[in-house]
Amino acid sequence: MINALQSELSSNLIASIIVSVFSLAAGFLWGKYKERRHKFGRNLEEYDFYPFIVTRENFGQFSLKDFRLGMHYFLKNEDRTAARQLIFIGEQNNVRDQLEPAEQKVYAQLFEWKIMPLADICGTARPIC
Repeated sequence: MINALQSELSSNLIASIIVSVFSLAAGFLWGKYKERRHKFGRNLEEYDFYPFIVTRENFGQFSLKDFRLGMHYFLKNEDRTAARQLIFIGEQNNVRDQLEPAEQKVYAQLFEWKIMPLADICGTARPIC
């Protein structure tokens, strides 16, 4: 009777340890995945304010309104990958001339804050790699 109880107790203990180790490993891997995703960020296309709209003729057209939304979003939230993509698109579309003076200051803040780490890679902050 005691041997049967001991074997049942030891099998339950072993099963609990195996499940605990599996849960710990799964939680660790999930945390690493989320940390890596947060570190590298998302692509700009994954946001609602992607600064291109499709016209009736199926051509992509730059949307200054969505670009402004993206500028303000990235000043408050950190996603360096998408912010750099937004800046790259802005520079390609000569957005500095299209923005109002107040918006140009916001864009300058975004440009300096998001591009400066890129300067270490490229060698200079003004031309984008």
